[in-house]
Amino acid sequence: MKSRKKTSLKKRSSKKTVASRTAKPVQSKSKKKSTTATKKSKPRSSSSVILSAQKTPSSVITPMIRALLDSAASGILVIDHQRRIVAVNAKFCDLFNADEPTLTSWKESDLVMRFTSLVREAERFTKERDLIDNENYIVSDEIEFTHMSGRFFLRQILPIPDERGKIVGRLWKFRDVTYERHIAVVYRDIEKKKFEFEEKNQELENAYRRLEEMRRDVVEANQLKSQFLSNMSHELRTPLNSIMALSSILLARMDGELTEEQEKQIRIIEKSGKNLLALINDILDLSKIESGKMDVFFAEYAVREFADSIRMTVLPMVRESNLEMEVDVDETLDIHSTDENKLKQILLNLLSNAIKFTPHGKVRLQVRPTKFADVLEFSVIDTGIGIDRENYEKIFDPFRQLDGSATRKYGGTGLGLAVTKRMVELLGGKISVESEIGKGSTFKFILPAKKRGDSSKPFSAQEIEAMFTRKQDEADQLITDSAIDSAKKTVLLVDDDKETLYAFRKYFEEEHYNILFAQDGETALVKSAQYRPNVITLDIMMPRKDGWEVLQELKKNPDTKNIPVAIVSMIDNKKLGYSLGTSDYLVKPVQRDAFMKRIQKLTEMKGLRKILIVDDDLSQAELIEEILESDDFLSEVATSGEKAIQAARRKSYDLVILDLMMPQIDGFAVLSSLQSDPITQNLPVLVLTGKLLTQEDHRKLSGNHYYIFQKSAFSREKLLEQIHRIMEAERNAAKP
Repeated sequence: MKSRKKTSLKKRSSKKTVASRTAKPVQSKSKKKSTTATKKSKPRSSSSVILSAQKTPSSVITPMIRALLDSAASGILVIDHQRRIVAVNAKFCDLFNADEPTLTSWKESDLVMRFTSLVREAERFTKERDLIDNENYIVSDEIEFTHMSGRFFLRQILPIPDERGKIVGRLWKFRDVTYERHIAVVYRDIEKKKFEFEEKNQELENAYRRLEEMRRDVVEANQLKSQFLSNMSHELRTPLNSIMALSSILLARMDGELTEEQEKQIRIIEKSGKNLLALINDILDLSKIESGKMDVFFAEYAVREFADSIRMTVLPMVRESNLEMEVDVDETLDIHSTDENKLKQILLNLLSNAIKFTPHGKVRLQVRPTKFADVLEFSVIDTGIGIDRENYEKIFDPFRQLDGSATRKYGGTGLGLAVTKRMVELLGGKISVESEIGKGSTFKFILPAKKRGDSSKPFSAQEIEAMFTRKQDEADQLITDSAIDSAKKTVLLVDDDKETLYAFRKYFEEEHYNILFAQDGETALVKSAQYRPNVITLDIMMPRKDGWEVLQELKKNPDTKNIPVAIVSMIDNKKLGYSLGTSDYLVKPVQRDAFMKRIQKLTEMKGLRKILIVDDDLSQAELIEEILESDDFLSEVATSGEKAIQAARRKSYDLVILDLMMPQIDGFAVLSSLQSDPITQNLPVLVLTGKLLTQEDHRKLSGNHYYIFQKSAFSREKLLEQIHRIMEAERNAAKP
């Protein structure tokens, strides 16, 4: 039996021996007869068998009684009428690290004295010293006490009567209930957690009900807004129609001649009325679309005749602006089907915008078929002022004005394109824009054919996207590897989307790269090993092998493991990407300038700087992560000191940003571990702290590569300034 780490009941001064457990009691024949007679006359109780006042301590424990005692689950001591311990079972010895020879040399008073130093409830045993001399003293209820080792026991003191009912001894019984107590504590914790969970669940239900009420309020408010706009538009149009009608009567001179100045004034009134009417119509259309009350009437129309009618409508505006107007309709087009009035409004909105923002040059309407049957692509092309790329999505927002100075110069409320986009979508199409500042813009939208009562399945987003020609044939032809010029850097573009590869090719051609393409994972691995490019852009969702598999195999191959890889994907899982070894991670869609800037850094000798953030507060860590990413740093987060130490040993970082106050392994211990390890001893550490450091704190912060940043001075600019200063200092220190 293994020894237990607990206070022993052994007593050095007592070394008396006891009779063998199996020693048979010596009795005279007369005694035997007397006993037999007694048994026949009156059966004994089970407890009276243990002790008899006429028997000596060495003779009372028979083999059968010994077996019963040792098989008991509780620890048991047997006390005779002289207050001597005459038997101890194995369970008691095990519980209290005692041995039977020592214990059987004690009296009951010795046991009580010893227990005062073994339990935390010593006063209870102290009081029992005087009580145990009373032969009738018993404790039938189980009383709990705590051992110095932290274990819990229940104790009883039970009487042992002889055959006549006289108490001739006592039985001390001990039961270890430590496990039950721990189970009870765990159960209470579970019950507490359950109660907290139910409270949280109730709070969530209440929050959900509040959000549902708010949603209904928002829906109702939106309906009221649309109703108000509709009513307001109708109310405004009634007097406006009168103004315009009277203006036309005056200009027709139906009531007499006008002076030149009067005619000029009336024409200004008429023009202003038309502008106001257009604004009111836009507001009314927008409110109808948002409320789902815009009616659509599909019918067939002749494409060429329709395009000519559009040209005739806008021709006066074109001439007034001294521009040229072109209409280019593909010869193969004949009959199409959609809501002709809505299509006319869409094109007039786009052409009006093109004319308005084109100081000189020309405006062009182009209609082309797509590779999908009965789907047309309409393009309105101008040579105007152009639109900044970052504003492509904003221009379709209602009332959005990108430039106040342009608004003052050209006029407008920002509703035209918003209404146009919603009408295109209402007809089942999709609109996009391509533009360049100072060179002009191209608005394209595709429109599927629909007939009255058509209930065919609507096009999916992927099908709609594929309907745009966008130089598709040219893209197919240009997705071929360029000739390798050893004087240029080489990029491997890995993506199964030809449109993306075509766009990326345009980006890298301007920067004079050798360009390689791979539209699946297997091809990417082959070309990576064959050409050893300077950088790889990698999509995740691809056939045959996805990007995760490709990245892992690239990093396992000695020939490709050092090639920097930038994941460019719709999937946003930076944590997994960085853990697998990617050098950078960009989520589509990407802005050209930012994309090329980060790729350029990857092709440099050291690539992007990587920083490990160590903080158990995730909100604080995410804030720092956003600040670092805004300055093109790569970052990873470790939420505990142990994880930070493991990550720093396993990966290469340029800097560690370390919070001092963390549970378990705090910042002091992390810094000490990093600086005592040969692998990480030269890794610079920026310590973040919100408290004033004492002399003892400074003593703990040992080493030469740590820097302190007070959280009280925290700001994006100051943090980045400190980081750049540290890296510059480390670079200078590394120079020979």
